[in-house]
Amino acid sequence: MDSLGKGIIDLTGDSDGDAQQQIASVSGSAQAGEHEEHSGKEKSKKSDKKKKARIKRISAFFRDKASHRHISSRFQLSRLRDIPTNGQSAILANPATQHIGTTLLDRGWACGYRNCQMLLSSVLSGAKNVSDGDAEQRLDETIPSVRKLQEMLEMAWSEGYDADGAQQLGYRVFGTRKWIGTTEIYCILAHMGVRSGIVDFHCPTAPDGSHSALFSWIFDYFTDGQTNAAIGDVLAGQPAEGDASVRFVAKHPLYLQHQGHSRTVIGVEMGESGISLLVFDPDVDPGPGDRLSVFRYTLFSTRGVGQYQVLYVDQKDEDDSQQSTSDIPKQISSRRIP
Repeated sequence: MDSLGKGIIDLTGDSDGDAQQQIASVSGSAQAGEHEEHSGKEKSKKSDKKKKARIKRISAFFRDKASHRHISSRFQLSRLRDIPTNGQSAILANPATQHIGTTLLDRGWACGYRNCQMLLSSVLSGAKNVSDGDAEQRLDETIPSVRKLQEMLEMAWSEGYDADGAQQLGYRVFGTRKWIGTTEIYCILAHMGVRSGIVDFHCPTAPDGSHSALFSWIFDYFTDGQTNAAIGDVLAGQPAEGDASVRFVAKHPLYLQHQGHSRTVIGVEMGESGISLLVFDPDVDPGPGDRLSVFRYTLFSTRGVGQYQVLYVDQKDEDDSQQSTSDIPKQISSRRIP
């Protein structure tokens, strides 16, 4: 009855007077059944077309998403230039650094790739030329997609980088959801001719189980020892001298890895409570990014975490035009602290 009813409604909805007259003159159930069958076929054709169109749209959607295009959130570090500091001081990396977030389709496994893209947003912009903070530029379309990064990693393996890691991952990551970490980022950068280094903070160094040595090393990385306050004083809660402000330096951000997740360190914050790291987390949308607390990663947050690894880009290569990247070590080693 339902299909019959729908057929009748569909036919009587025709505004053509001749069609109405034809229906009225039909005699016998055979002719009525013929119209019903014809209507059913037309509806079936329309339904099939709609299904095909919907399948095509969905396929295009997932095909587009499967390439994991890198632009999933637009937030450039330079937007923090005039952010209220509430008495704090902040030293930030290359202002061209972009926050690039995970999507619903890759959240849970692609944080390593997204952080690699954030790092590359700085590397490809040329950090040494933007120390004045003039970085109002759009994300460069040359930043590789997730799938492209997967291809690059496999190519790096084929070139001999990190043979042990390649074996552990079965020499294949393209089109998979396999997690990657610090050593895989090293390989991708090496394939691009970018030299990097890894520092291993293999155990907590503070009495409360936090990683004070990690914070000290990152603080020194961003300040180059040029801050007015000693690292010990800042860790103890003594603020740096001078006016509270946000300052950019010609440094690339850092890739920060611990078990199960990674982040991009974009700078350090100093104040009465000591040092905090400022991070871009690919799983956290910065929103308007109108306060530093959105990006804060405190020393207390490191309690209970057994090990951290930091990857940094060796900017000596960028500053030395005579330096060759052809001799980037294929066997990866790290510096251990302590």
